[in-house]
Amino acid sequence: MKILHSIALVSAMACGVVACDKGTETTPFEPVPLAAVRFVNAVPDTMAMDYRFVDLVTNSGMFDASFRDRQEHYLPIEAGSHTFRVFLSSSDQAVATTVVNETTFSFADGGRYTVLHGGYMRSGSTPAATVTVVEDNAPAPAAGKVALRVLNLAGDLGPVDVFVGTTSTADQVPAATATWTNLAFGTFTPYVDLDTAALRVAATATTTTTPLLVANTAAPAGAAATGTSSAITGVRIAGSVITVVVLPQSVAGSMAPQSSAFQAPAFVFLNDRRPPE
Repeated sequence: MKILHSIALVSAMACGVVACDKGTETTPFEPVPLAAVRFVNAVPDTMAMDYRFVDLVTNSGMFDASFRDRQEHYLPIEAGSHTFRVFLSSSDQAVATTVVNETTFSFADGGRYTVLHGGYMRSGSTPAATVTVVEDNAPAPAAGKVALRVLNLAGDLGPVDVFVGTTSTADQVPAATATWTNLAFGTFTPYVDLDTAALRVAATATTTTTPLLVANTAAPAGAAATGTSSAITGVRIAGSVITVVVLPQSVAGSMAPQSSAFQAPAFVFLNDRRPPE
């Protein structure tokens, strides 16, 4: 019993020393400044690609991404100047080490960025593939509204008019007049506040309403917050902010996906700002 008592006493003293050391030597936790980033693969004439940061260890990036793959939400990345490379994605090491693009960009603390990879990689095709980093400054919509903007990455369509409305007839524009007109390749529209509704989008050649270059497409509806889940961005949920991206069809005979869904231009939707909880 005396031996056990001595051991217990020594252990208690040791614990006391450790506790004292922790109380005097622990430094406050300093959070790392963070930005946010997402990637969009809009290159319609080649194989899948990897978008990888090469100067720091991070889960941000996009891997084995085929044409039309994108990150709808942002991922965190340490703020500062970072370099990312675009590689061909393959299990063949000789192919997987092929660098398509290298970009260095300074990501500001609190900034949100979209990396756009669009255009054509085949020699002689225009517009040629480029990588662009865009800082997103999504506004807060007016009370009870959602906000939308459009980005045209369909290099084969020329300038387009984009219509937003609720008409669901497949071969018709969803509204009588275009919300944005003459949108050239590689450009964004301003954000526009709209009433929450079952909104749909379609695109035509500029100054026309027919035929549809991009089909009448339902925008994501979203979902309201519940007691157990956060709100999901969508056109039925006030406070949501969305970018609608116009993408081209796949180039026939290329290594881009060739299923029927890829044989016509299409929209994809990016979540720029979540609705309030």
